[in-house]
Amino acid sequence: MGKRKFKVIFELDGWDVDSGLIELDQKVIDVVDDEWRSQLYDLHTPEEIAAHIGYNLILNKAKLTDLDGWADLTNDLARVIRWPNLDDFSVKAEEIE
Repeated sequence: MGKRKFKVIFELDGWDVDSGLIELDQKVIDVVDDEWRSQLYDLHTPEEIAAHIGYNLILNKAKLTDLDGWADLTNDLARVIRWPNLDDFSVKAEEIE
């Protein structure tokens, strides 16, 4: 089937903040089967797989081979086409009881 493109949407409190665009080779999606799910993540649809991979490629700046379950593939099978503008975000922590 070749390459598939997915819009990866980043939300904050239910609002779409920005989005990126990734491209996945069909091989990346085909890896996820029942055995894979039983050992790793409960991902079923191509969109769930793309959201998981897109999150890691974009926010963690990871490569495909850095991700559990895809380490035996090659990095050229997943890439970011368009990066979202997340420069305005900051991260903080507040201790709660």
